[in-house]
Amino acid sequence: MIELTGTIIGRNSNHRTVATMSKTVADLKLDDEHITIGIDDTMAEAARRLLTLSGGILIVLDEDSKTKGVIGNRQFLKALAENVNANDVKCSEWMEMDFLEVKLSETLKSVLSEIKKRAPQAVVAVEEDGEFVGYFSPSDYQQATSLVSSLKGLEL
Repeated sequence: MIELTGTIIGRNSNHRTVATMSKTVADLKLDDEHITIGIDDTMAEAARRLLTLSGGILIVLDEDSKTKGVIGNRQFLKALAENVNANDVKCSEWMEMDFLEVKLSETLKSVLSEIKKRAPQAVVAVEEDGEFVGYFSPSDYQQATSLVSSLKGLEL
C-alpha cells in the first residue's frame, strides 16, 4: 500500500513554483504480505507460518536480519515433489535466491526500471546496512507504477 504525502505546487504572478516529487521506496508500506523465518528453520515451520498469510511469501533471514532468500508456494511444491521430510530439511535448502534488494532511499522510478530489466522472483527493501525492512509485493509494484505514471502526468 502506498501512503502519499505531498507538497503543494503553485504559481505566483511571475514564477512557477517547482518541486520534485520523486517518491522513494521509503514512501511505500512494505510491512504486509510477508512473514520472516530463519535460515535454519525447517520447512515444516515455514509451512505453518505461510499458512497464516492469505497471500504472500516468507522472507528467509540470517542471524543479522539480512535477506538470504524467499519461500513461496512454488518452493513447497518442489519440496513435495522430491518427497522431502519437512521436519528434517531447512529453509536454506529450498529457498529461492533470485531476489532483488532495494534500499529505502532509491526512487520508485529506478526500482521499477530495475525490476523490469531483471524480473526477479521477489523484491525486498533493506536499510543502508543491508538489514531487511520489507517486501515489495506485486500489489506494491502496481501501485508504484501507477504513482510514477501519475507524477509524470503532473509535469513537475
